[in-house]
Amino acid sequence: MSEPQTDTTATPAEPPRSTLGPKPTDDARRADIARIRRRATGLLVVAAVVYVIAKIYEEYAPWVGYVRATAEASLVGGLADWFAVTALFRQPLGLPIPHTAIVKRQKDRIARVLGTFVQNHFLTSDVISQRLRALDLPMRIGVWLSAPENARRIAGQLTQGVVRTVDALPAQGWQGGLVDEGVKLMARAVESSEDAIAWTLREQIKAGMPRWVPGMVHEAIHRRVMAGLERFLADVSSDPNHPARAKLELSLRAALDRFRESAMAPDAGTAIVPTDGSAPETGASSTIARVLESIGRHLVENESARRELDARITETAAKLVEEHGAEVAALIEHTVAGWDPNLAAERIELAVGRDLQYIRLNGTLVGGLAGLIIYSIGLWL
Repeated sequence: MSEPQTDTTATPAEPPRSTLGPKPTDDARRADIARIRRRATGLLVVAAVVYVIAKIYEEYAPWVGYVRATAEASLVGGLADWFAVTALFRQPLGLPIPHTAIVKRQKDRIARVLGTFVQNHFLTSDVISQRLRALDLPMRIGVWLSAPENARRIAGQLTQGVVRTVDALPAQGWQGGLVDEGVKLMARAVESSEDAIAWTLREQIKAGMPRWVPGMVHEAIHRRVMAGLERFLADVSSDPNHPARAKLELSLRAALDRFRESAMAPDAGTAIVPTDGSAPETGASSTIARVLESIGRHLVENESARRELDARITETAAKLVEEHGAEVAALIEHTVAGWDPNLAAERIELAVGRDLQYIRLNGTLVGGLAGLIIYSIGLWL
């Protein structure tokens, strides 16, 4: 009896989901803050009413004193927290009390502190690297690219982008710059790989020459070939009228024209026909789509490839943060500093106002508890 076979095909891990929920709108934040504010104000009103009633009836029943002390302390705590919270954004009751409307008056200083805080605690290489690793971007990219519809969409956009670029190019004059860069790139490649090229040339010269030819002849031929190659690249790069440049420019234009024709005319053998009834993809686009799908599957199935890509992404992001973190902090500072004071106060209140209203609630409750404890201790002493 044959043993049951187990499926060893690697299944892509589900990409981690963000822990952040949908962001509420400003109107939703305002409504939420107003709701909590009504609760805090209502609790303060209840404390005031209870205090008045308890004060009236305290002489008739000793235990009412506990109620009166609790309500009194709740009223004091709630009023103090109401004043503190209100003074952050505006003048309480419109009175010109010193050190109120702090956000409006200290907007520029808050902008500097906020920019510095973000740079020091968020725009650091350690924070960015840790967050990127947690996101597992290579797996997400692989899963997304391995889906045929996504690969086709990206391939179509790339193809159309190249086509539009080629159409926008003038008939003459643009090839020279690309040829210059290509020749410089080739020269740098030859220079950086000189040892490998020299070894290959020696082997080819040795294989093509009779055995009786001495090694010094091989070396002389090798030096002349290398010198000729370097001189040729230098001449092509420096001489605008070099015959090789004209051929390279024509070849470059012809290659782009062939790509454009391939993109504009569907290839019956390679075109992908969508199931939604839209036009079939072009031969160039379908080829790019297959390459993208292959890259996506490779990332999903190959853990070492994911680790390498993750390391590169993390390293690049960390380097960008180190180089441009101060610019981002300056952007935050200038943006906040440029806000109208009333607008700055409103936006900051929308961000933290809900928690500040809960501080009012807690201040009323905790104040009442503290008043009850203090009153009780005073009676026992």
